Amino acid sequence: MAPLGVVAFKVRTDFQRSKHFIMAELINALPGVELPVSEVTNRLASMWDSEPSTAHLESRASQMNVVLHFGLEVTAEEARERFDALIRFAQRYPSRIIVLCPTRADLEGGMESKLFSQCYIGDSHREMCCCEALMLRYKSEDFGYLANQVSIWLEGDLPTYHWFSGVPAKRVETYFDNLLLGVRRCVYDSSVELEDLSKLNWPDPSRVGDLAKARLLPARQAIGQFMSGYSAESLCDGLQAVRVRHCASMPGEGRGLLEWVQSCFTDCDDSKSGLTPSTEFSLIESESSDVSALELEFVYNDERYLRCRKFKNGSRGEIHASLGKGETEVYTQVKPMATEQALAEAFFF
Repeated sequence: MAPLGVVAFKVRTDFQRSKHFIMAELINALPGVELPVSEVTNRLASMWDSEPSTAHLESRASQMNVVLHFGLEVTAEEARERFDALIRFAQRYPSRIIVLCPTRADLEGGMESKLFSQCYIGDSHREMCCCEALMLRYKSEDFGYLANQVSIWLEGDLPTYHWFSGVPAKRVETYFDNLLLGVRRCVYDSSVELEDLSKLNWPDPSRVGDLAKARLLPARQAIGQFMSGYSAESLCDGLQAVRVRHCASMPGEGRGLLEWVQSCFTDCDDSKSGLTPSTEFSLIESESSDVSALELEFVYNDERYLRCRKFKNGSRGEIHASLGKGETEVYTQVKPMATEQALAEAFFF
């Protein structure tokens, strides 16, 4: 969608500080104009009331709340990139976006925020979508106040989704009993995070998603379509090893692909298929010179084999196999998922 117009406000709670104070770090990379925190929701409501037509109100009817929660080590460039991806997501799934930006600066107990809104015209020029984002800058040690502020900004009676980006695992755990209460689903990107958030004792692991695994959808579809031509028993019979190789920037995708293959074999009965506990499942980081971004290999106790790989450049993939029906070569298109597409997959599936 093409942008129609922009309305943006930046919020500041402490007017006693110097007017020359510059909002640095993450929130400074995001769009907005200044407003007092106490006036944000009222100004947002009055802004839409200024355009009372039914069509305009429908264009900004949110379907959900999405919280984008940054950690201190996220760069301004990364913050803007993820914010822009979330705005593109909201063009398809109208959302109220809340962005949490911690800082090391001493805010003297205050918080700073921004309000941003933008409308987009659809391809047909008859569709319009309006996105709104409320951003909060806060001292990282004051995380206990986040739940209260976020609850004020959320649109009531709508589901809430929470995207963690660079938040330390120990800090995430402190939010289980406050900020995350009532959240429908939390997501993170295991190829970006420095810690393995899957190992946390999440209150409900089924409500936690991984963007890296979500990005695997096109590859899983291509591999799954090919493997559907063979029975599970024939694929398991004599299987000695399953090896996944990934490039340095895709460890999450590598782990996700290996876990997916393991789940596909859960229906194999050892007594019938020949798949035994000794079957090796391994994850290996490939050399930087390797042209493949992701590879999957099945090793059998005879001449059979399966090799699938997705190349680093472009959307090209290929499958080479000999699984008892002669040698086969299949060339596929595995189009990388955009971040906003991966968000939808991780949030809803």
